[in-house]
Amino acid sequence: MTNPADEPRRVLVIGAHPDDNEFGCGGTIAKFTQEGWDISYIICTNGNKGSHDPEMNSYRLSELREVEQRAAAAKLGVKRVVFLRYNDGELEPTLALRAEIALYIRHFKPHAVFSHDPWKHYMLHPDHRAVGFAVIEGIVSARDHLYMPGLSQIGIGVWRPQALYLWSAEQPDHTEDISATLDLKVAALAEHHSQLDEVDGWADRVRQRAREAGQPAGYAAGEVFRRMTV
Repeated sequence: MTNPADEPRRVLVIGAHPDDNEFGCGGTIAKFTQEGWDISYIICTNGNKGSHDPEMNSYRLSELREVEQRAAAAKLGVKRVVFLRYNDGELEPTLALRAEIALYIRHFKPHAVFSHDPWKHYMLHPDHRAVGFAVIEGIVSARDHLYMPGLSQIGIGVWRPQALYLWSAEQPDHTEDISATLDLKVAALAEHHSQLDEVDGWADRVRQRAREAGQPAGYAAGEVFRRMTV
């Protein structure tokens, strides 16, 4: 990705739930922040269904997961996290969600966008598909001036990212080297206590997947994506 030397490099990472961004591209984000990139997160749902604890309720869980997400983002050097606070499990790729995503893209002006691959076979969670499609369609609405023409009249002009990167991709074609930042990815994920404290061996599995992802490209650890020019 290229940009003028005097312009800060910007990335927008859009996940369905707290922890999705770290699982999807945490090592890459840690690397980018170390290189001086400006990273913004959008978390679309409040994650208020993500618990097997019979004593947990959705209100307490949503508050807890927001705290955990802020701590995880801080581990990676991400300073800006936007919470859309939709209910977990209820997202649909509506025109309204598409427009909301497009507005954030126009506002943050990212050179790269990272999100879910909505075409992944047998993906169980509907929110992942909904966010992936809303992001892809939102990019089109953000880049083309005949979408949402009223925004231009109040000074919110179009913006075309240079590339979209989809994690958990059905057909990945791009690998980022996270050999130096895998430990940070694991440390960030560890901040999601409500999701991982009771899961045995999760860190070892994250490390193993990173090794397997990086090996074909000659990296000790990697994250793979489907890269799309937009």
